[in-house]
Amino acid sequence: MKTFRTKICNPVIAVRVYKCLSACTYQELRTSAGSYAVVDRLAQCCEVTITPETRDYVARWLMNCGVDPRNPHHRRSMWSFVNS
Repeated sequence: MKTFRTKICNPVIAVRVYKCLSACTYQELRTSAGSYAVVDRLAQCCEVTITPETRDYVARWLMNCGVDPRNPHHRRSMWSFVNS
C-alpha cells in the first residue's frame, strides 16, 4: 500500500488510477477474475510489479470489501483510505 500511496501522489498516475477504478463495476470486483484484472490494471497504471502473494492478497481484499467504484460515497471512502 505504501508504494501505491507514493505513486498516486503523481498527478499523471492519479488520473490513470481514477480512470481504471471508474471503469470497473461492483459486480466485476465481486468475482475472482474481475478483481485480479483490476489489480493487474492498477499495477500497470502505477508502473509497478507486484509479487503473486501481494496480487492474491489485494484481489481477495477487493472481493471482500464490497466497494462500488461508481458510488460517489464509496469513492470518497476509498480515497480517504488511500490517503490516510
